[in-house]
Amino acid sequence: MLSWGNWDVRVYAAEAYVFLAHRFGAEHSELAEMFDAILSDPVPTVRLQATQNLQVLHRIAPDRFWLLAERIASQEPHEEVLGSFLGQVVPRFVPSAPERCEAIVEIVLQRLVTKPKEKDAERNEAETMLGGLVAQLWVWHSRPRALEWLTEWASDPSTYHDILTSFLSTLRAAFFARYAPIKGQDHSVSDRAQRAAVIILEASSALAESSYLTLSAGNIPPEERQRHGAVYESAEAVIHDLTNQLYFGAGAFAHNRDPEKGLITPEAMRQFIGDYAPVLALLARSRQPATHHRLVELYEYLIPGDPAGVFDALHALLLGAGAREGYHHESLASTAIVRMVTRYIADYRSVFEDDEKRRQLIEILRLFSDVGWPDALKLLYDLPDLLR
Repeated sequence: MLSWGNWDVRVYAAEAYVFLAHRFGAEHSELAEMFDAILSDPVPTVRLQATQNLQVLHRIAPDRFWLLAERIASQEPHEEVLGSFLGQVVPRFVPSAPERCEAIVEIVLQRLVTKPKEKDAERNEAETMLGGLVAQLWVWHSRPRALEWLTEWASDPSTYHDILTSFLSTLRAAFFARYAPIKGQDHSVSDRAQRAAVIILEASSALAESSYLTLSAGNIPPEERQRHGAVYESAEAVIHDLTNQLYFGAGAFAHNRDPEKGLITPEAMRQFIGDYAPVLALLARSRQPATHHRLVELYEYLIPGDPAGVFDALHALLLGAGAREGYHHESLASTAIVRMVTRYIADYRSVFEDDEKRRQLIEILRLFSDVGWPDALKLLYDLPDLLR
């Protein structure tokens, strides 16, 4: 067996062994002994060197590699070490060995102690990486077992919040892959990503609504109130996370917009609005003004795709869930709506040749004017001249 000194010396030694294995190779028995020793070390920083580089062993001893992979999955006690293995090593083998990777996920899930997340609690590294790994298995490799896991997690967002958030963040590019200007492109990745989003969103929306109604009823025991409160907050947080993925993935955030990714043409925007209509409608049912604002900003970006349709959706959101939850009291809301209305009048005035659209416009401006926002009030007063 290898002999080790102080823990900091062992860290450097582990790094050196791994580097030499990468650079010059090693015999099967020597490499296996090295990884066994490092993985048995009591210091997590030392074990991390082995977990991050275990794929070196796969080149000459694949069976031994999978034995050690299962050992890490079943025995590694440190969540950051386990998370590094799940995030950096296992995904490399999903394309060639999806069944073995699913077995690793099963092992981790059997021992992972999940519990409802407290507000502002730190993310669990292992759960975070697990979500991204399962997203890869389902969206890019169409593994049915991964979809079963997702469906189970979606039914309990307070327990699996970190996993669901990680799963969604992995899908940002996949949501919009079908809108890239590439002929003959396979849309199945985008289809599976959207299916996953709908599963998560439908479950979270239903749980948020039922929990809110229970909390509103009053006269419930403190423990029940706490439990339903946790479900409500977690479900709404997942809904907001999905809204963020669509907002940033579409290219709506101008400061880091990639001109070659997201929705880069009016035609792509129009197609997205049609494809994601059920998703956008569910997002608009949220009770969180922060989610409403992100959705308003997304609609602002989508205006060129369908000016009249976007205005209908905006009116429904502002006069519906937005008004119910007080979104129009937010200064950011007033600024965004005045900016959008000004843009409509300047670039899409023909939309308001329709009497119904003019009525909707007046309702929106009155909603914000009645709160006292001066820019909205000025627009309302000037509207007859502006639309003349």
